[in-house]
Amino acid sequence: MNRGKFPAPSLSRLKLVAVFVMFFGPLIFALVWYYGMGAAFAPRSGTNHAPLVAPPVVLEAFTNPRPDGSLVGLDDLQGHWTVVHRLDGNCGEACRTSLYNTRQTRLALGRNTERVRRILLGADAGMMGEMALEHPDMDLVLRGTGGLGDQLAPVAADNGAGPDDALLVDPLGNVMMLIPASLDPSDLLKDLKKLMKLSKVG
Repeated sequence: MNRGKFPAPSLSRLKLVAVFVMFFGPLIFALVWYYGMGAAFAPRSGTNHAPLVAPPVVLEAFTNPRPDGSLVGLDDLQGHWTVVHRLDGNCGEACRTSLYNTRQTRLALGRNTERVRRILLGADAGMMGEMALEHPDMDLVLRGTGGLGDQLAPVAADNGAGPDDALLVDPLGNVMMLIPASLDPSDLLKDLKKLMKLSKVG
């Protein structure tokens, strides 16, 4: 009698173990990596320079007028990456810097320029018209009760956005990134390029 030896595992038991490892092994490894080693060894290049809105906020249907009387709604935003600037009063130095940075970043995208659109949301049509002379690519949108501005206000507040900071809406209508006015345009360009590379829409 060989008391010091364990009985050889049966073939069916080996198959069961193999199936378990095949299906659950990758899941277990991913969980360990995400919650343990991954945080320590994740490459710095994989991070965003602009802060993300987490979780993204899904925009509901809205209708806002333009200064010319035409209307803009959620359908007009979908299919593009949309940078929304919120003009609450006069556009000071920080506001102008933010507008300049997003304009130059959009142009720097080259063949992907048309995948990004910019919106200036405000209440003073005269001031918005003045800004449009410097930024003819912007879509001017007036604030309206229950419109886009009312939906963006709590998102901006919850994420610590200042009045001169912009918000990025993805092609599906989700507010998903804050664009600080102080963000270096080269860093914003890197973020947008990465998003566009990963996205299959917009």
